[in-house]
Amino acid sequence: MPADHDYDRNTTSQLRTFRLPQTTVSTLKSEARKRAISVNALVGAVILKFIGWDRFADQFHFIAITGDLLEAILSDLTDDEVEQVANTIGTRTAEEGMKFWPAESRVEGFITYLNNRCRYAGYGTMAYETKGVNHVLMIEHKLGRRWSIFLHHVTSNILTKLGIVAKFDIAEDRIIIHFRK
Repeated sequence: MPADHDYDRNTTSQLRTFRLPQTTVSTLKSEARKRAISVNALVGAVILKFIGWDRFADQFHFIAITGDLLEAILSDLTDDEVEQVANTIGTRTAEEGMKFWPAESRVEGFITYLNNRCRYAGYGTMAYETKGVNHVLMIEHKLGRRWSIFLHHVTSNILTKLGIVAKFDIAEDRIIIHFRK
């Protein structure tokens, strides 16, 4: 599932020139070589991340923590406590999402939001498939069973606010969400 602004070869593009310090250009070249991509592709990815994530992160008070720290925090909570926190966050996220996701495309807004969370905030790796009205979202992660519980309850709350009943398959390292829309 591409983010709203992902590069698409069928979309017209525009050539832009930017003035950057030489040290920045050297760092970009080095990083592009490590990733076996062009500097243009790297800069494009950085800009897409800004558009899809960074420009919203501050207003929603996101902070960066390591997966190890998150796992340690979750391990000190009971399953019920994780569920309670997730329900609170899911309700709040749904209310905020309603401000940004147009009524006619709220499901798509939710899917893009979740994809960006996976891509840029470390929620996991998301796969998305749709066949007609049937949708399947899968998030694979390395953060343990309590992270799966957290994701289950957050997404369940959001989907409920969207008027969608979903079925969840939860495992130690993944969550699969089935719904019709």
